[in-house]
Amino acid sequence: MTPSDPIPDRDLVRRCLEDDQGAYRLLLARYERPVYGLVRRMIPNDEDARDLAQEAFVRAFRNLDRFDPDRKFSSWLFRIAHNLCIDHYRRRKLDTVPLVRTSGGEEETWDLPDGESDPSREFSDRERSRRLLALVESLPPLYRSVILFRHQQGLSYEEIAETMELPLGTIKARIHRAHRLLREKLLRQGVDWIPEA
Repeated sequence: MTPSDPIPDRDLVRRCLEDDQGAYRLLLARYERPVYGLVRRMIPNDEDARDLAQEAFVRAFRNLDRFDPDRKFSSWLFRIAHNLCIDHYRRRKLDTVPLVRTSGGEEETWDLPDGESDPSREFSDRERSRRLLALVESLPPLYRSVILFRHQQGLSYEEIAETMELPLGTIKARIHRAHRLLREKLLRQGVDWIPEA
């Protein structure tokens, strides 16, 4: 390894466990932006996202002794950030969950309108939003989280797979199954799955 080669994460973790403050700084510098970027895409509020990203590092550094050096440090750190975001969602009820439907091979986003101009429409839209969110929250956690990542935060399938440390095919299957479950729940409530434009 030449002086210009980056120090492997595994070595930095080992040095952190020996209380090397420089190693802590290097890991923080290496992952501060990627972790914040991931959290910011999941959490719309910038202040909350910064707090959660910081908390991810605090938890990671406190639990370095639990890190498996045979795994990627970045995946472990992103998983901690992911779990913090899920906890954040549980504490704060989301107002809307846009869904995407495929029509003619193209994806169309179903965003619930804000309804600011008409109080009766605003009430109706909020009620639809609450019902949709309740349906999403009624999904088993493995389906609920992929729906939130995909449709609330706009993460790609690949980003979700990396965050959740799951194969891409598993993520696609879960999203497909979650859509089917939501469609069935909506149809049982007498709501057409395909929204009016």
